[in-house]
Amino acid sequence: MQPTPIRRTPPGPPPMPLIGEFGSQFRLFSDFIGGLSELQRHGPLVSLASGSGRHILVFAPEYVQQVLSNPGLFLSLEPAKNAPPGSSLRRLWTGLGTTNGEVHKKGRRLMLPAFHKKRVEGYRDDMVSLFQRMLDGWRPGETRDLSADMRRVTLLVVTKALFGLEDEQECLAHGELLSEWFRLFGSASVQLLQHDWPLLPYRRVMRISERGEAAIRDLIARKRREGGGGNDVLSLLLEARDEDGGSLSDEELVGHITILFIAGHETTANALTWTLFLLDQHPEVHAALVDELQGTLRGEAPALEQLEQLPLLDRVIKESMRLLPPVPLSQRVAAAPFEMGGYSFDAGTELIYSPYVTHRMPELYPEPARFLPERWKTLDPPVYAYIPFANGPRRCIGATLAMMELKLALAMMLQRYRLALVPGSRIDREVLITLSPKHGMPMTVHAQDRRFTRAPWRGNVREMLALE
Repeated sequence: MQPTPIRRTPPGPPPMPLIGEFGSQFRLFSDFIGGLSELQRHGPLVSLASGSGRHILVFAPEYVQQVLSNPGLFLSLEPAKNAPPGSSLRRLWTGLGTTNGEVHKKGRRLMLPAFHKKRVEGYRDDMVSLFQRMLDGWRPGETRDLSADMRRVTLLVVTKALFGLEDEQECLAHGELLSEWFRLFGSASVQLLQHDWPLLPYRRVMRISERGEAAIRDLIARKRREGGGGNDVLSLLLEARDEDGGSLSDEELVGHITILFIAGHETTANALTWTLFLLDQHPEVHAALVDELQGTLRGEAPALEQLEQLPLLDRVIKESMRLLPPVPLSQRVAAAPFEMGGYSFDAGTELIYSPYVTHRMPELYPEPARFLPERWKTLDPPVYAYIPFANGPRRCIGATLAMMELKLALAMMLQRYRLALVPGSRIDREVLITLSPKHGMPMTVHAQDRRFTRAPWRGNVREMLALE
């Protein structure tokens, strides 16, 4: 019996004349969601351009599992690989999410105790205080950009948890600097033109990187002078030692703290924003959730044990992150030749996996474009079919912290206020590594009067949802 022949490349769109696969790359970079939606039509394993195996897209859970469960073969990409060696930009991107091998294992081993469940629960009171301060500043009848509010409050939460900073203005100054750096780095103009030349945005990224690194090193030096003992992540990392007595260098700390800031700020802010938007568009779910929150909490912020007594809140968050995942795609690169789905690939092949696409496969999630929190009453998808925090050995180290923050924030906001999308608003998508509303999320603040309605709106996020 003859062995089954190995096929060369998966199906994909035809390469564009003259520019070949670059045309598909440009299409994907210019509109990630539209590009992914087109590519998924070719199947569960797709070439970025037909006949080319240099870039492939991995959608089916079994292929996602092959990638995420083998970190020694499928390496994280270094986002700033084209930055000059020894540059601040290179150092800021050498954190837990972007390193590989022993460097990654050492970092994760030393950082895990700081994200133990008991440690994470210790941030509850600070989170509640910051959320309460935000809510006290809102006034019924006013219109606010909830996207900006969520970015600001999660920025304060993450700078408090990571750095132990008490001064709000200092928190905002450090956070806004790193946020500007992240958003600029994720822009298409920087990603497609990575050259440190005059007038190019990449040069601006290089300069902001230097300021960002200087700010983080100043915080590290301050913590060392204070002698440790704090409960913030930076203090714990300064004291962390492995079994051989090894510790993290200041250079390693710079990279880890930067990646933790981005992962704990931008993603959480976007998850909150999209959840508030989806609740506005589904009044019946909105009403049922407020019933659960007020019935259990009686207007108070949840105690830690009460977070487990809010099943609908848990389902709403899960469904929001399924439908509009904060990070819609990520990448790996193969360190050696490999086979997948009956195809053979060379070392150096870049793989893109997409929570956005995998979460919308109808064989996994019936009516995949609909917001149906009740599906989670019975749904138990394969481990690699639901990946808002990735999965496997490199699963997001801050997932427990993020879920606690999401539940606390939503429980406090929704009991006190009814937040209603401004009718006629334009809600367009933007992907700068994370998925966010391009023009913000304008909402009117009302006292929680339970007058739940669905506001009309326009924008290309409509292409992503099935609304009644």
